Amino acid sequence: MHHDTASHRWSVAPAQRALDHETLGAAIRAGFAEVADRLRAEAADLDVRMADVGSIQVVERDGGVQILYRPHHGEGPHRLVGDFDLHLTHDGLAAIHMRIRDVAPPAEVLDFEQATAERLRARLALFETQCRHVPAADGDGSRQISFLAI
Repeated sequence: MHHDTASHRWSVAPAQRALDHETLGAAIRAGFAEVADRLRAEAADLDVRMADVGSIQVVERDGGVQILYRPHHGEGPHRLVGDFDLHLTHDGLAAIHMRIRDVAPPAEVLDFEQATAERLRARLALFETQCRHVPAADGDGSRQISFLAI
């Protein structure tokens, strides 16, 4: 089941992340590495599916994985539209953060057993759908994006 995300910490600075993870054992790190490998495999499929509208880039980040989406057209290939981040929490869980433009739904924090290929595929499908439907910037620069619950 999902965990309370109110206590979820996400350190941005590499030195702080290292301190956060210092107490985590080898078994937890190995379990998270397996989840990260699952996400990389699913990201490869996402890249193939999204090739018609944009590019997917997989970035390794301190043992975590970040997936970046940039469109081919519209605002140009250098404009980041969405990112999907998987990282290890301070208490040994897998956390998923998504952001499409300026919209970021709450983090999803899972035990490693819950972060199955099917679950990651479902989250990436939502990410894909939302990235594909990002409207062009209006004259006032406003955008409307809504997220569906999985």
